[in-house]
Amino acid sequence: MEARLNHGIEYDVTDAVAIDDLVKSLEAHARLTKSAAKLMADLIPGLSVDTRKVSVVYLSQQSPLKELFAVSLVLTYQDELEGEVPSLLEALTGAEIPEQYDTLVTVLIMLIAIYGISKVFDALFPERSKENIKSAQDDLARRAAGVLGLSLNRVIAAVEVLFTGKSHRVLVSASQKIFAPTRGQTEASIKNRSGEILISPSAVRDAQTAAGLPYEEPAQDTPETENQFFHDVRIILHAMDKDRKRKGWAGHCPDLFDDRIPMHLEKQLNPETIFGRDEIKGDILLMSEEDEEGRMKPREFWLVRAYL
Repeated sequence: MEARLNHGIEYDVTDAVAIDDLVKSLEAHARLTKSAAKLMADLIPGLSVDTRKVSVVYLSQQSPLKELFAVSLVLTYQDELEGEVPSLLEALTGAEIPEQYDTLVTVLIMLIAIYGISKVFDALFPERSKENIKSAQDDLARRAAGVLGLSLNRVIAAVEVLFTGKSHRVLVSASQKIFAPTRGQTEASIKNRSGEILISPSAVRDAQTAAGLPYEEPAQDTPETENQFFHDVRIILHAMDKDRKRKGWAGHCPDLFDDRIPMHLEKQLNPETIFGRDEIKGDILLMSEEDEEGRMKPREFWLVRAYL
């Protein structure tokens, strides 16, 4: 199913916005729109949301600064959940999208942005109160929870997951750029297309302080890794080289992962015994590594034993 939603924002500013700051905000909204789609999928179990395209359909430099984006999404869901989420799916895929779902996209984007700026604020000003930012964050989370019928804590927990792994730095940077158009304007606020305030002037002022300063995320020496042993699994062989047990083999395990990845043979295994086979069963040690989204992705595996 394909749906088109609108994401619209108003920067209530009195002075003209510099072109550089405008460009930063456009790029940041496009980036966080994709993250909002992932967040939506996480908040609705069984629903998969793929961002097909994000485009600018309206831009006005008058006061207030208005930015309107069209978001094309492809939605899929598990059949057994059809009875649990029909109203949402019907609303998202109908001829007319109810305003509350357009608003939901905007709320989720700004929730990610305020959460990201909160991370920066904590790192740069650990002793200062961030009451205004926290209030804006909770208000946005409540709005999202109200539309989706979830608890506030459930929404906040899902946002926290977004900021794990390598995606942390990208999301923090985008969150800072969201506030770029408010730079130097002390009474700026951020509203949705209906004119409702999403982030108050007091919260924007605190965000401005954190948005204009360089942020160094805590150092991570290496990506997180994970090793798992699996017994008697089906292995599809894609590449074979009898002379290179460490580098000349590749395969995948349909019950565990779909991507073709390197396969290594333990010392005691004779390559001759499996060479030429398309498929075998065996015991494997699977090595996974954290990807940019913070998910564990299979990287390589060792064939410990083959059942012939």
